[in-house]
Amino acid sequence: MSNPPFLRHAAVTPLSPVPPLAGPSGPGPGPSGSSGPAEWSFPADPGCVRTARAVVRDTLRTWHLDPVSDLAVLLVSELVTNSLRYASGPVGLRLHAVGGPDAGGAIRVEVSDTLPVPPRVRTAAPDEEGGRGLQLVATVALRWGIERAGMGKTVWFELGSAG
Repeated sequence: MSNPPFLRHAAVTPLSPVPPLAGPSGPGPGPSGSSGPAEWSFPADPGCVRTARAVVRDTLRTWHLDPVSDLAVLLVSELVTNSLRYASGPVGLRLHAVGGPDAGGAIRVEVSDTLPVPPRVRTAAPDEEGGRGLQLVATVALRWGIERAGMGKTVWFELGSAG
């Protein structure tokens, strides 16, 4: 199976689907009958932010989760940019359904990198160009958090079908 054109040109490595994570209702199929989560690994290159947005939008469209697409793309853009700015090495991206079949289209999005230091929510000064990404995630996501894993971390958020 070959990569879609935008993946081939951006040197993105799609990872094989893995079994769905167990939620409160136990493991279940991905949205709209998909076989499991969607995962990618991006090189530490500024162009990967655009590609990450494209694969999130395409995947959510395939899963019939268009209502959360714009918000998910915005938050992924913020988190992937943070990973590129502060970590070195590849950036991982994972999307999967949460909460079982009664969750109404809720998804969990995870962005992983090689820096073990957790990011922090802060208040940016009015004239600062950055510093608002995690504040945005914390404000609009149903839930979000940070998990340390080995030599890196994963920042995740969840969105419901209504955004």
